[in-house]
Amino acid sequence: DVLKSVEEATGRPVIVQPNDSLGTLLAKITIARGSAPAHVVAYKPSAGASADFVICFQCGFLLRMFQIPQPDRFALAGSVRGRQEIEKVLADHLKKQGMSLNKQVQAGLQEQFLGGILQQLRSMPIGLRVDAWIRQTYPSLEEQQKKAIIQQLNDNAMSLGPQVRQIAPASVFRANVGMNAAFALFWSRTWSDPLLAVPYKASGHFTTGEELLRKWDEIPSDPANDRKLIESWASHV
Repeated sequence: DVLKSVEEATGRPVIVQPNDSLGTLLAKITIARGSAPAHVVAYKPSAGASADFVICFQCGFLLRMFQIPQPDRFALAGSVRGRQEIEKVLADHLKKQGMSLNKQVQAGLQEQFLGGILQQLRSMPIGLRVDAWIRQTYPSLEEQQKKAIIQQLNDNAMSLGPQVRQIAPASVFRANVGMNAAFALFWSRTWSDPLLAVPYKASGHFTTGEELLRKWDEIPSDPANDRKLIESWASHV
């Protein structure tokens, strides 16, 4: 049903295929551009019983995009200013930590931190919109969704470890963990399970998570407001 909806909305079919080289991602969508005949959703075979959910989740992003007029569609990319700022904060952080890295390694970390925060800003608040849509529209996917979300919650909690705090500049660490806190609070509220938010309360990021989730609640959920939602989160992390 979801694949059919994508084809009707975009005029192109979706090819679904397994892929073992997705890193930490369970699935990834490549949107057809130009003369490409089809969109491609790649999913990890290890997604197993959650495969249907993660495929539908990726398609949900595409459906939201095509509900917006083409001139208003957008992507996020690093700016010159952003690259300069991440270079400075990383250099200052490494100096405070008494760490010395060669230029190549440092440049790689800069790209990783900037790209990671941009990806999180683009995917997490809108991803919660997609999750809410799946819960409401396809309740048969509830168990698959829960399994995938629990895995993501566990993966996100790893970012609270001391090794991450040691290498990540404070501003990058706060932004990442603040968004993870909002994600945990959303599912804590949805499943009536306060234990999911405990790691972020203990680490002092609970308030940021609450503020981000409040913004998520306040901003209308239609796709036309996705840019506003992302900008709102960006200004609060």
